[in-house]
Amino acid sequence: MTQFRKIIASEVCSRIFVMNRVCSLLALAAALGCSSENSGSKRPLDESASGTPTVRQSSAGSANSPESNGGGLNFSGATSAPNGSGSAGGGLGFSGGGAAGLGAAWPGKLAPTRESALAVLDRITTLYQDYAAAAEPQGTHRLIGTINEGDLVPHAHANIGALWEIYITPNLLTHPTISLDMVALLSCHEIGHFVGGFPFKGDGVEAYGTMSAAEAQADYFATKDCLPRLWADELGSNAAAFAELDSSERELCTKAYGDQRSQELCARLLFTAVQIAPFYHQTYLAQGLAGAAHVDPSLTTPDPNIVSKTVTGTVDGQCRLDTMVAGIQCQAKGSGTTIPGYLPPYGEYSTASAEAARQFNCQDGAGARPKCWFNPDDQGFDCTGFEHPRCVVDDGGQVGFYECHTARGPTFSSCTPYECLTDADGIPSCGPPIEQ
Repeated sequence: MTQFRKIIASEVCSRIFVMNRVCSLLALAAALGCSSENSGSKRPLDESASGTPTVRQSSAGSANSPESNGGGLNFSGATSAPNGSGSAGGGLGFSGGGAAGLGAAWPGKLAPTRESALAVLDRITTLYQDYAAAAEPQGTHRLIGTINEGDLVPHAHANIGALWEIYITPNLLTHPTISLDMVALLSCHEIGHFVGGFPFKGDGVEAYGTMSAAEAQADYFATKDCLPRLWADELGSNAAAFAELDSSERELCTKAYGDQRSQELCARLLFTAVQIAPFYHQTYLAQGLAGAAHVDPSLTTPDPNIVSKTVTGTVDGQCRLDTMVAGIQCQAKGSGTTIPGYLPPYGEYSTASAEAARQFNCQDGAGARPKCWFNPDDQGFDCTGFEHPRCVVDDGGQVGFYECHTARGPTFSSCTPYECLTDADGIPSCGPPIEQ
């Protein structure tokens, strides 16, 4: 364990063919309606986009498109098709005049370029930069989004440390099923690990001002909070997505929201969730887990499983799709720079953490987190008040360390005949004595 501890949030590659060769399988298993008073109401989605940042000039359109002629990205219903030329525009903008751009390229149909992906990362990290700035110790953290040239796996990733980093990889951008909107969803998922809140994975260093949210909690945050903020004002693209849905899919949005603008935003969220669910599911199947269904996720086949204990690691694609759809319908939004439930003992279960997070998540109805991964009655063991893990010698002379686990309470782990060693982060473990 190093001082800069990495929390890996994996959305990794399925079995794919790129440039006529098989990409390596890598499955990284990460340790992962509405509130009762509003469960049946029709209210607009949160439209607070927090402004649009100035970004580097970049090309729009497909991976093969030329540079745009304007000052940045523009998807306002212009002429480019998914594999056509870029559109001309004047600045970063996705908004159009209602459905005027239907049939033209919009980010749900565009392959990402490096430039367009970086622009999306810039916008998302700008939206959540204030969370990093407010995290304790205040003023010591910064949120960045990058493309990691050295990572050959098509995925997105989060590093939690003094620097809060999300990154995507070049092979994700050339994956044959990935659209620019899917890059946005993947990036929002990674942001969710930083600020999505309880339930947490319970693995990290509290000095970094946050703790990694559970995998499915990050999915829920992505469609409930992050993407609605990002896309609130992109009216043309939202209308284009609404036109893509069939009548049953549109009905999900028209039942959840009463105004056209919110319905069209809902449609784009739904379109993207359905797009990415097979990618997620192939990732899950690549792990070779027993009992995994080899059927692509669908809106018509919700996961019937009910867990007895909340799952903080990766779940299958159907459960993830169900979770993203619940997030789309949930009207309980984040506020300020509060990370829901981020209270001592930081990242572990506590009744205080569970209660503090309630107002930020839907507890019942269509927007509630699915029970295929979340058990609202799973209380675990409250480790509040227990000391941090430490090396000790018990009454019988055994060398080891005490720690408190939310799953099994306080435990003593004997290290005999080895020694109890403490790493740079103060975390104890058993190991052979260091030779003098």
